Amino acid sequence: MNPGRWLRPGVAAVVGLAVGAAAMLALQAPDPPGSRPAPATSGAPEPTGTGVPARTSVRAPADRVLLVWTPGRLPAGLAGRVRRVRGVRAVTVVRGGLLGLAGSVNADGRPVDRPRAGTSIPVEAVGFDPATYPALLPAAARAAFAGLRPGEALLGATSARLRRLGPGGRLRLAPGPADGRGRWLTVAGVVDDALVGAAEVALSTTGARTVGITTDRYLLLTWRGDRAAVTARLRRALAGTGRPVRLRGPGETPFFRAGDAVLPQAMIKERFGEFAWRKGPGDGYVQDPAWQAANLATARVPILGRVRCNRALLPALAGAMGELRQRGLARLVDPRAYAGCWNPRLTRGGSGVSRHAWGAAVDLNVAGNPTGLASAQDPRLVETMERWGFTWGGRWLVPDPAHFEWVRPPAD
Repeated sequence: MNPGRWLRPGVAAVVGLAVGAAAMLALQAPDPPGSRPAPATSGAPEPTGTGVPARTSVRAPADRVLLVWTPGRLPAGLAGRVRRVRGVRAVTVVRGGLLGLAGSVNADGRPVDRPRAGTSIPVEAVGFDPATYPALLPAAARAAFAGLRPGEALLGATSARLRRLGPGGRLRLAPGPADGRGRWLTVAGVVDDALVGAAEVALSTTGARTVGITTDRYLLLTWRGDRAAVTARLRRALAGTGRPVRLRGPGETPFFRAGDAVLPQAMIKERFGEFAWRKGPGDGYVQDPAWQAANLATARVPILGRVRCNRALLPALAGAMGELRQRGLARLVDPRAYAGCWNPRLTRGGSGVSRHAWGAAVDLNVAGNPTGLASAQDPRLVETMERWGFTWGGRWLVPDPAHFEWVRPPAD
């Protein structure tokens, strides 16, 4: 084993500083009401609008880092606009998408992942530019990224646990639209989740393009000066994109990644299980029946009646609905406008796997809360669901006010 290509947990605390986030396993709070600098030192958690404590970070580096992302994909030319903003020192673009894992072997060549023929495991991947991305990392972490070759991959720490693989292991990809024959990727190293935005697999830009990962998902920038002033200039420069833009700084999100309002896919798998699937009719997928039998259950919960969800979700959903009934607030949920929990499909934009595929989210009161429009949900419903561990889609960049997704156990 090459020790330079395995960043051990003892290095993780240092590594996480470079991208402004420690290796946090909790969900981030919603966007803060205004731009605020990163906390100078570790301390007590700050309260947030969801009741979930926001983690604080240690002192940020001299060249601070910001995450910039828009729904779906970055508009063309966004990186160029950002580079021209006064106070911005460096910019790097990160691509993202899904890969289908058809199998894997360890460094000794023994099979590890063996999904059924014709199925694959959905894996979240990112592609980084080796010429610009390592500059945002501490010196100890740069070599693993700068030296990554096409055909090689880095695994995030959570992904490595899921895959049961380390350096020298190999991933066999399922054939896809951009690659009709499938390919093998060699695991060159395992890095802290914070270094790769908690993605499962990280590839160089060239390697990502080879396997069909070509969508620009987010960018990272370093800045100098006054953050409020730099942020204001960035928003003015990005106002003409016609899309909502999210800016995140150190301490405001556990992982710098697009779609950071929900748990990363690797952590969803740790909580709710990992499945293989194959394309089904329409926009649906057919999941491994063994995974369904082990992880899904049908049960009756207050107000909603019979639901089919992930077993891990049911206690929280039943608790939230039971509390509403106990408080005399059952009228806040219309059982006729319940749109389900488990549904194996991609997200509406097709860029990722819907959390409904794990049975880890519910859609409530859909008739009056269409995606993209302002919420008609009663704040007491939102507050109750959040107390039971759900995050609410009404605060997303593209609001989805009917959507409640489970991210943590209920608060004590």
